[in-house]
Amino acid sequence: MQNEKTQSAKLSVKDAATMGIFCAIMFAVFMAYSMLTGASLFYSMIFNAAGAGLILAPFYVYMSMKVGKHGPALVYNIMWAIIAGLMMGPFMIPWFLGGGIIAELSMCGKDSYHDIKRVTISWVITALVRAAHGMSEIWFFKDAFLATGVSEAQVQIQTQYYTDPKWVLLSLAATAALAILGCVISNKLIVKHFRKSGVIK
Repeated sequence: MQNEKTQSAKLSVKDAATMGIFCAIMFAVFMAYSMLTGASLFYSMIFNAAGAGLILAPFYVYMSMKVGKHGPALVYNIMWAIIAGLMMGPFMIPWFLGGGIIAELSMCGKDSYHDIKRVTISWVITALVRAAHGMSEIWFFKDAFLATGVSEAQVQIQTQYYTDPKWVLLSLAATAALAILGCVISNKLIVKHFRKSGVIK
């Protein structure tokens, strides 16, 4: 019995495949969403992560509850750490990796990945990490950010928004609120369509 519990707590090949598939889907959806909204620089700076927190929540909640074990929060953020390292520079890897560790630590405890409140907390952390990544480029990594060859105009715009408490608080508050709303809606959908059918415990 104890051996069965130990085995069930470990990620299986199926679990890894589930996380890989959903991470890929979430990345594709995010890129499509960003391309559709990218024409507005203001939206991209302030509300991009908030919209993503709402749109991607169903995928994250389903992935987390389907796997039902520790790993999804960390794996999803590791994916973004790798992407950010390739697209923005290695200096961003610790930002997303650190966020992933915090999100995963927030899930400590038994059956946390079947608890929508706990999943929501990890998703809010994950969404806030994304919302603040552009801020971190100005706050903590400005020299490394400039070294990537980014234009002075972009740096000035990011500095304008991300050093103004009003815009920073608006961006973070909107992100947290929409991430929570996304998880609430996702949980209702999961209870109605997947939990009753036994697809998710």
